[in-house]
Amino acid sequence: MKNFTLLTAILLLIVTSLGCNNTTSIGQTTIAADSLLANINKYCNTNVTTEGYIVHICGVDNKKMKLKTASGEIIKVLWADSLKSFDRLFLKKNIKVTGLLTEQRIEKGQIDKMEHNNKLLCHIDKTPCTDTAWVNKHKLAGTADTLLNRDIRKLRSKLNESPKKYISIVSILAEKCEIITDEKN
Repeated sequence: MKNFTLLTAILLLIVTSLGCNNTTSIGQTTIAADSLLANINKYCNTNVTTEGYIVHICGVDNKKMKLKTASGEIIKVLWADSLKSFDRLFLKKNIKVTGLLTEQRIEKGQIDKMEHNNKLLCHIDKTPCTDTAWVNKHKLAGTADTLLNRDIRKLRSKLNESPKKYISIVSILAEKCEIITDEKN
């Protein structure tokens, strides 16, 4: 009986120590969204959890969202599973999102190419807009060139203000996304 009690205590100690891992993965600790942006080299290509306010969901297929940070910066959120789309209930809500943080860099040559291609840009990630109804509406109204020129001007200005020689488009490939509150931060 004494050996059984000792063996049980040892097994209990082993099982308990396996469950009590003192190291926390980045994905389990909520990191301020602005901190992710300020420390992109540290967090890029790692799983993170952050919070922010959803100011826009792409109207084409609901596959992209704009998460606004406390300082007003934007992080693009999309599902890691490209077949999924976001529920419109996320719009105008504070959310918590967990997923892989990535960065796309836009350099001067790419901005020049965007201007030359003369295609309206997605305001979430600066790729050519795929909302053909929206694009055609602006072409018919004669406002497409004005919008494109405005976007190119903003990109050039942001690039000139940046200490880096590129603009970062930061994205989270979401594994999990949940509404926290309805109030704007």
